[in-house]
Amino acid sequence: MTIIFFSLILLTLLSFLVLVFRRKSPKLTKLREEWRKGFRNGWEFEKFSAELFNSLGYKAIVTKGSHDFGADLIIKDKRNTFVLQAKYYTNSISPKAIEEALMAAAIYGVDKIGIITNGEIPQAVRDFAQEVRAKTFVTKVALIGKSEIERMLRGEKVL
Repeated sequence: MTIIFFSLILLTLLSFLVLVFRRKSPKLTKLREEWRKGFRNGWEFEKFSAELFNSLGYKAIVTKGSHDFGADLIIKDKRNTFVLQAKYYTNSISPKAIEEALMAAAIYGVDKIGIITNGEIPQAVRDFAQEVRAKTFVTKVALIGKSEIERMLRGEKVL
């Protein structure tokens, strides 16, 4: 009797997981296609980034676009709020992106910041992020580049 009971529980759990996976899969498939095609401008990249975070269970909003004090995206989970600076560039980003996110953190009253970009994160930006975390009120700096976005598109959380 207990074997049948546990088998039913296991079958129910597996059915639930299949439903959850199916529900997310079409959204991630659509986002993977958008990523593959690319974006016309930074605004499209910001909207894509918010959709990607939302599809992974975060609550993400795109700020108004100008006069946003350095915050392009606000990302929340159960315990944390991040302000992210989005950079859709053909060239490498600079540490200035971290400075913009730092200013946004002070204005929005959060201690977690980050950048998201379609390219790779240069070492100078990584080094500056460590310095900001060590010397300011910021407790976490999320650096999300091309490889992290591709992991997210496979369903992985990075924050």
